Amino acid sequence: MSDNQDLDRSRPQFLDLLRILQGCEDRESAMRTVMDMVAGVFQPGSICYLPEDGGRGMGDCGQWTSGAHLLPNQIVKLLPSKRGFALAIKEKGVRVGVLCADEVEQPRSLDEELAMLLVIPDALEIAFSNIRLLQELRDSQDRLARLSESLGVANKILRHDIANELLVISSSLDLYKLNNREKDLLRAQSSLQRMQNIIAQMRELDQFLFSYGDLVPTDMREVVDKVMKGLDMPFTVTGNGMVQADPVLAAIIENLARNAKRHGKAERMEFIITNSDGLTFLTVKDDGIGIKEEYLSRVFMEGFAFGESRGTGLGLYLVMRTMQRYGGSITASNDPRGGARFDLTFRSA
Repeated sequence: MSDNQDLDRSRPQFLDLLRILQGCEDRESAMRTVMDMVAGVFQPGSICYLPEDGGRGMGDCGQWTSGAHLLPNQIVKLLPSKRGFALAIKEKGVRVGVLCADEVEQPRSLDEELAMLLVIPDALEIAFSNIRLLQELRDSQDRLARLSESLGVANKILRHDIANELLVISSSLDLYKLNNREKDLLRAQSSLQRMQNIIAQMRELDQFLFSYGDLVPTDMREVVDKVMKGLDMPFTVTGNGMVQADPVLAAIIENLARNAKRHGKAERMEFIITNSDGLTFLTVKDDGIGIKEEYLSRVFMEGFAFGESRGTGLGLYLVMRTMQRYGGSITASNDPRGGARFDLTFRSA
């Protein structure tokens, strides 16, 4: 068969395969679709996919694949049995694995269907690209949805808190005009100071709202050291751990430390990092006054704030939402030795 005939024959096969692969939502389902198609065409005794990085394969992987090694630029070759083949699978132009089949029912079909075999790598590479782009689009949509939700919460709380303070200021000034009492003026000034504090805290929360990124391996100890050294607060760090996180991790550490100092009257922080079963645990303790027992179950609720130095009630809420986005969790308690304690769980990197 001439090259032109091969091309004419492979084109509809390529388009058919692309149409089938359009319905696949991840790389694994795309590979399984191709393996099912190859199994239907060649009726092999064994078929499998071997990742180039040595990871877990798919299908009937065994000793029979020992002759499946391909040269760097090789696309396809016959296996030593002469009744099977090894086919290179690419992603972004780089080989990521090898599709192998052996003990095919009719060995002559390997030559007859060679054109079909050669369209598989290109069709899969296009499918992988589409899956990757689709996932990036979904991730972007998720980030936008989370950002929209957080901005909505921030806007609601900001309007509520500032409206309350403006009402206090207005009524206090009205009373001052009527009675000329200094305490009314002082009440207005205190309310104005609380408004300024609220606005300052909202600036701090910008890190939560606008520092989203891809989750990458992150050195927990390095982040804690960097954040705490910028806060002029004594601290200790025990242990090490690599976690899946993004730049918002620094905002989590900073928020817990500022809360301990501002609301808990703490003078010192302690960070303990441990690892177990694919998880990394961070325990954050302070030497402050702790959290009242009746508040512990509500500290992560949207807009919950308490005490004379209360803020917007957004900080710990956004910390909790970020930990959920990381695939982890956070809990609050009081340490038996005194002070507040937060236990955070991360996926290890």
